[in-house]
Amino acid sequence: MFELSQSSSMIKRIVLMELLPGSEGRFLDIFDSVKTEIRSQRGCMGLELLRSSHKGETSIWTISLWQSVDDLETYRASALFQKTWADVKTLFSAKASAWTLTSLEILP
Repeated sequence: MFELSQSSSMIKRIVLMELLPGSEGRFLDIFDSVKTEIRSQRGCMGLELLRSSHKGETSIWTISLWQSVDDLETYRASALFQKTWADVKTLFSAKASAWTLTSLEILP
């Protein structure tokens, strides 16, 4: 029988942001200016930026790896997050979607 390990509290945060036409460059400029600061937040173990395009619409995805939910929440309460989110959300064509996930199994 498969058992979940409770010893690992590491999480992955996935955020989907659908952008207004023509706003990708501005989003990338903002991300470039804060990515090192985000990555250096306590508990942040990795940060990835992805792009998808479908029927001419651009979506940006971020995947971040955190040691714990508490570390993610501390970052989300920070001035850095508040300022960055205020800047990028004006570029969205729809409300962002976010998921916080824990791994059940990882195969190297």
